[in-house]
Amino acid sequence: MAHNTTQIEDMLLDDAEEIVNIKEEVAQLPKKDEFKPKKSKKSDMLFCQKDKLAIVGTAETMPMAPYNDEGYEIWGVSVCTTYPAFKRGDLLFEMHNKSYWQRPEILERLNQYEGPTYMLDHYKEVPKSVKFPIDVITKPEYRRYHTTSITYMLALAYHSFLTTGKPYHVGLFGIHMASREEYTEQRPCCEYWLGRMEGAGIDIMMAPGGSVLTSNGLYGYEGYHPAIPKLRDRLTALQAGGQQAEQEAIRWEKQKIKQDGAIAEAEYWMRQFQLGTIEIGAGGV
Repeated sequence: MAHNTTQIEDMLLDDAEEIVNIKEEVAQLPKKDEFKPKKSKKSDMLFCQKDKLAIVGTAETMPMAPYNDEGYEIWGVSVCTTYPAFKRGDLLFEMHNKSYWQRPEILERLNQYEGPTYMLDHYKEVPKSVKFPIDVITKPEYRRYHTTSITYMLALAYHSFLTTGKPYHVGLFGIHMASREEYTEQRPCCEYWLGRMEGAGIDIMMAPGGSVLTSNGLYGYEGYHPAIPKLRDRLTALQAGGQQAEQEAIRWEKQKIKQDGAIAEAEYWMRQFQLGTIEIGAGGV
């Protein structure tokens, strides 16, 4: 079928317009790197948006965190912002109750931070606060076991990985768990969640110098010396001696209390006699 010149030009113009429209539609589609992590249907849950995550506490290795590496997302406990070494943070966690953070100096610090802060709830006093998804983190397939803000951060990173695939690498900085309270209560809980994360396929990196995921050696193979059993026996004997001495001290303290009572009673009666408040008859008192 023959077409005149005008018909051909009109057809070409129509095709050109269609191509332009397709290009505009394609341009409006998000690029691969622009897709955002899924949001929870029940809350404004914030997932980790990068492949690598640094979780930061306030111990000595805080300055070692990768603040200058934009490939890392950085989460920190809220008090980190009071340390000059804390160069940046994408998300903070303030998991204490209101009686703690409503103090003027803490409330001011929380509101000076420009990013979001996970808290027990959303509070009007802290407009950028976000309610922590405790119902998600403690659902049946997760263990209801948390003794520190750090474990909430680890559990959320774990949930984020299972949900979005991010982060696949987690580094811990400024988290040593070396003090008595941290060692006895917080460290085992922290290690539990790190174990779950490694089991799920997340690469875990610990800054050197802390106590988390460390030991004195591989049991039965390393860190053993023939003198250790004798020293252990010696330590047991010293502890037993200390307990015996403590019991003796308690016994003598009780005896001293009795003696002090007898002395006080004798002093009282002597004072009464001196004041003449007690009459002495022929037969005595």
